[in-house]
Amino acid sequence: MGALDGKTAIITGGGSGIGFAIAERFVKEGANVVLAGRSQKRLDEAVEKLGRRARGMVTDVADEAQVQRLIDSEPRIDLLVTCAGGAVFGPVEQVPTKSWRELFDGRFFGQLSACHHAVPKMPPGSSIVLCSGIAGHAALVNYSGGAGLCGAVNAMGRSLAVELAPKGIRVNVLSPGLTHGTAIDWKVPPEKLDEFMAGLMSNIPMKRSASAHEMADAAFFLATCTYATGMVLDIDGGWTAI
Repeated sequence: MGALDGKTAIITGGGSGIGFAIAERFVKEGANVVLAGRSQKRLDEAVEKLGRRARGMVTDVADEAQVQRLIDSEPRIDLLVTCAGGAVFGPVEQVPTKSWRELFDGRFFGQLSACHHAVPKMPPGSSIVLCSGIAGHAALVNYSGGAGLCGAVNAMGRSLAVELAPKGIRVNVLSPGLTHGTAIDWKVPPEKLDEFMAGLMSNIPMKRSASAHEMADAAFFLATCTYATGMVLDIDGGWTAI
């Protein structure tokens, strides 16, 4: 018997990285998962690895109509995990403001629209796990727009937790620190990437990055601890403790 037997989970960004690791953990615990992402190839590969309790649906979370189609594909949703989205790095005077708006379209409004359409299908006891990042708490150079995004998601998660508590729906935010195996373009020349990453590691008391599976452990806790709501859980090796 798994902790999630009979549960249905929708996981955006589920084709790779943290989202896939969460899907893998949920399937092992008995859930049926719907993976959403923009790449059919990645989704097909993920579903093949996960087996019969997984299916994929190509979805651009920046497009609300596609998010609604994803949510409408299931009659009942017990677990909603929203991991999809990218990152935009660069000096504030150089990054086009359009890039920040596009980032918010996917990583903020994509999560908000998923909640908007999913909540009517979520019974008491359901759980929502949003995803932000430690830039909401720790200053990262050349990531001012992303910092604003992470702070906005954190605030949204706390507000939704209070709003949805009477419905028996818990809402928490997973805030990952530096995690290997994720597709982030740091906008650093290849010859300087090792030096750049070493500089990031120096900020982390544990002196290493996390694995996607460690993030999945945290997401599983948030999804199953029935007294956890309104949390922003920084999984960052101690970065934000300094």
